[in-house]
This record gives sequence, structure tokens and C-alpha cells, in this order.
Amino acid sequence: MIARNGLILMIFLVSLGSSAPAYSEPATHLLADHPQLSEFTFPGGFIWLDDDQLNSHGLDALSFIRSSSLHGLDPDDYHLTSLQQLLAGGLIDNAYEFDALLTDGLLDLIHDMAIGRLNPALADPEWHIERDEIDPAAFLHQALLTPHLRSSLNQLVPKASQYHQLTEALSHYTRLKVRGGWPPVPALDGLLKPGQSHAQVPALRARLAVDNVTLTRPEFTGSEFYDDVLVASVKQFQQQHGLKIDGIVGPDTLAALNFSVEEMVDKIRINLERFRWLPDDLGQRYLLINLGSYQLTAVEDGQIKLNMKVIVGRETRSTPSFSSTMSHIVINPYWNVPHRLARRDLLPKQQKDPDYFYLHEFNIYLRGDDTSTLVDPYRVNWDFISASDFPFRLQQRPGEFNALGRLKFMFPNPWNIYLHDTPDKALFDEAQRNFSSGCIRVEQPLELAEFTLNRFDAKESVISRIASGHNQGEKLKHALPVYAIYFTVWPYEGEIRFSSDPYKRDKTMLKYL
Repeated sequence: MIARNGLILMIFLVSLGSSAPAYSEPATHLLADHPQLSEFTFPGGFIWLDDDQLNSHGLDALSFIRSSSLHGLDPDDYHLTSLQQLLAGGLIDNAYEFDALLTDGLLDLIHDMAIGRLNPALADPEWHIERDEIDPAAFLHQALLTPHLRSSLNQLVPKASQYHQLTEALSHYTRLKVRGGWPPVPALDGLLKPGQSHAQVPALRARLAVDNVTLTRPEFTGSEFYDDVLVASVKQFQQQHGLKIDGIVGPDTLAALNFSVEEMVDKIRINLERFRWLPDDLGQRYLLINLGSYQLTAVEDGQIKLNMKVIVGRETRSTPSFSSTMSHIVINPYWNVPHRLARRDLLPKQQKDPDYFYLHEFNIYLRGDDTSTLVDPYRVNWDFISASDFPFRLQQRPGEFNALGRLKFMFPNPWNIYLHDTPDKALFDEAQRNFSSGCIRVEQPLELAEFTLNRFDAKESVISRIASGHNQGEKLKHALPVYAIYFTVWPYEGEIRFSSDPYKRDKTMLKYL
């Protein structure tokens, strides 16, 4: 439970009035277990009880605590079982204890529903998006002044449609959990390809039949032939789980098939908690980049205007979760290569191919005071240059080889991360797209430029300026919020999609959840 100044709430809440008698004996064992309750008193009545019965506010408060399970929270963290036991035992002798315990649990739930139960700094250290603020006591005080407490409490639930789709998914997998989940698919001893027969095909069909009743039809049951209907179901499963969509059951697909229902429930709970960390108001127009599913979404007035693939940082150079505001775009950008990248990644390529820097249009400068002196790459003996003592600064000129492509989208952040085009389009065909050094490559840079500039001739203007070959910039008339978030369960085009937790952040969160 969370100690707050608001636990003095009872001092002014009694002004709301109550017909219940004052409880004169302190519940000493309750104060010992919950010392923060000693910070307030019940000078003349109860909040949740009238004549030893739950009043309408009490019914709403208890119902809200009970419903916390629908949001991936544990009602017993808010004393549900203890409260139900006190109700069952009668409230005449337990009125003070019940009233105090319900108040304590509801204050905690108000906090947790509004901004999350866990501290992101501990549960996901790479999460750097500032949470909203909430004063649970002040909120509860205002809510109790309204005739319908539950309506006020429901305002704490994130309003985004994606959050509610996740709660529906949680309910679905929780029901499957109650029914025992799904049968495992034994090892296949190799790849299972369409048109083959295999002894484990019935097990594969039984696993997928949990969500696809077509596979339970008599003509399919028991067959060991990997038929077109089952192939289509496997492809749909692969798409839902961020796998290569080829209908071939290999190690990755088999591992996803054998993900237990308990693990699926935990995965959804983790991502519901992340959602509660987000600000309730993301803005009228904003970009949402899901690092876990390699997807960028552009939103305006609650409507999705763009969806595109992105490439994010590899696991050893992972892209953090953060928020910023886009200020400008750069057309035909220079790439000022980070020194670490230059000496670790590009130096070996030059040592392997003496023409690499020349063919890929790099300017080479001496580092230090004399930063404007161009160095001829053919006058350097690269075999004698080491990564630990690399004396050069690299800059790649605009053009078809530029690693940033033709467009760069800028927003301030401590990691110098930005969105950019790329000449290497083939990587967008990969299912798992964490290949970069931390920055984020976008699949449709022209469409993104059109959205960010937000004027009728934006796309044509950008195309014209790209063709000029000149390095240029343009400020946005209105700063555009950007949210880089890490979600491993996310609604996409009406379907819940799962990813493989490429940065292993779910694993860390689960310990705290």
C-alpha cells in the first residue's frame, strides 16, 4: 500500500454526513498491520456504511475493487478477500475496520488505475515517459460529492480504444485459462512444410482449434496431412505473433505455439500496466512508435492516418521508451557518424575494402581542434588504425548511399535518436526488425513527411527538394508529439498482435508484477 498525506482524508470526509453510530473502540490489530491508518480518525461516522449496511457509495467502491481483475490487477492487493470476510461476519462489530480497509484499498486502486501500480524506474528502467500526477485523496473527496461514485471512478480508466481492446483480450485468455488452456505441440524433429504429412499434425490442429473452430470439423480431425486449411491457420497465427508468414512450422513458430495460456495472461497484464503509465492525453495529432512490434502509427483526432513498419535498435543498442516533440525535418541530410559507430562498425569495413569510404561518399576529418581538414582516405594506412585510437570524424554526404536516406525527422532527446529514411529497404520484409544502432528507420518517409508537415502540398514539395540534391530543412508549424513505447501486446487493424519481447523487458517487469 502507498502512504500518502491524503490518508488524513477522513478528517474532512465526515463532513459529508452519516447516520451510522461512531465506532468507539480502535481496531488495534488493523493499525498494527496498516500503520498509515493511524494518520486519521473517524470522529463521528462512516463513509461506506449506513445503519451497518453498505450504502450506494460502498457498493460502488467494492464493485470497483472487484473489477480491478479485468484490468490485470489483483483485487486482493486492495483487500477484497478481507472485505468480503468482514461482510460475511456482519458489520456491527467490524464497522470501523471495514470502513478503514475499504478506504485504504480504494485509495491504492485510484492511484494504480490512474498511473500504474509499478514504478517504471524499477520495473522497466528503459521507460523514460513521465507519468501523469494523481492525488488519490483529493480525487476521492471530489468523487464522494457526486451522486454516482462509480462514474467518477470509471474516469480513471485509460480512455484509448487500444486499452479496452487489451482488456477484452485479457478476458478472452483468462477464460481459456479457466478451461485449461490448450494442448502442447510436441517437437517436430525438423520443419513442417505445407503438403507434408507428420504424426504431430493432429496436435498442431488441436492447438490452433482453440481459436479456430473450422479445424474441429470431422473431415480434418485426426488427419496427419498438413492441408491448406491448417496452413492458412498457421499463417494467421504467425502474423498475430510477429513471425515470418510462410506457413512453415519451425522452431520459432513452435515455441510461440507452446507459449502457455498463463504466460499469455501475464504478457497482457504487463502491457496493460505500461498503458497506465502513458499520459491520458497524448495530443490531437501525434506519432506512436511501438518498439516491441516495429510499427509506427500516426494519429489525428483519434483516427489512425498512417501505419508503417519501422526498424529499431538491436538488443545490444536498444531504443529506449521516451517522449518528445518533433520540431523539424531535414531533406537530403548529412550523416555525422557517431564516433563509437565509426570506429566499431565502419573502420572494419574500410579495412576490408580500401574503397569503402570513397564509394559510400564519406568525408573524413581529423578529430580535435582542426575539425575542418579533409583527409584523403587513400593516404591513410588503415591497417595501422585501431578502434581504440581512431583519430577521425566521419560525415556521409547526401545521396543514394546515405545511411539516413533522403529524410530525417528531428525531435530533442538525451539519446540523439531520430526517425529517418534508409536506402536498405529489404530489411522491412523481416519479421523481427531490430537492426539499427538506436535510431528508428521508417518504411514510408514521404508519407510521414506529408503527415508531419501537415499542409496540402507537402509531399510534392518534399519530392521536388529531394530531387535538387541540396541539404535543406523545414520547421514544423506546430510541434508534433512523438511517443516511442515498448509494448509486446498491441491492437493492430482489429486484431491483438503479440511480439517476442526482443529487448527482454517483459521478463524484468514480470518479477515486479
